[in-house]
Amino acid sequence: MNSKTGKIKKTFIFINSILLIIIILFTPLAFHVCNRGYYETLYEDNGVFSILNKRDVLDATEEIFKFFTGRTTNLQAIEVRYSDESISKTASFRPDEISHLNDVRKLLVKIFILYCVSIILFVVMTFLLIERNIKNFIRNLGVIFTISSSIMLLFIIILYFLGQNFPSLFDNFHTLFFPQGNFLFPPGSLIITLFPSGFFYDFFIRLILSSTIISVVLLAAGIIFTSIFKFVKKYGQ
Repeated sequence: MNSKTGKIKKTFIFINSILLIIIILFTPLAFHVCNRGYYETLYEDNGVFSILNKRDVLDATEEIFKFFTGRTTNLQAIEVRYSDESISKTASFRPDEISHLNDVRKLLVKIFILYCVSIILFVVMTFLLIERNIKNFIRNLGVIFTISSSIMLLFIIILYFLGQNFPSLFDNFHTLFFPQGNFLFPPGSLIITLFPSGFFYDFFIRLILSSTIISVVLLAAGIIFTSIFKFVKKYGQ
């Protein structure tokens, strides 16, 4: 391998490592963000069904999923009854709540564009790393997996400790990604009742655990690939 080719390979490895970090970070979100079964579990765990009618909550959740995926824009029509049948009024989203959900949708679209582009580029870059000498390809994959998973595990540890003060982390997240400030709602509003702070904390922990599992698996794979390369290099001649 000449010097120029070597630099190109190192560049591909560096780029692929960054792309894999993005993939590890957002794969759990892609799986859980519109997972009705998981939302139902979170609603149960956080007492949402003790306040709002379960059937209406699940129907409203489906409409929110459709909104996030661009299949509907009609959140104004959502009406959710209360669990206490003596309460005749229904809960619905106010304009400021819909505005915030629209901002969330825009953020999710940007995230998933980045996620999908990262997957495509990762596959392309990996294909470009393929060599006739398969042991070099295995080494390169090992390096990519090891670097990406190690950085992600460090990031996850930092996030975990920041999450010990979750209200502050949650507020800072919203201030950073929703600088327009339309994320503060009065107690009793539908968006707060559907998605209390405990809902987001549980969701945060699930994302952290899922990313940890993916990172550990990739780290193990990276170590195995690197070990295979060293073994073949030493004994395969």
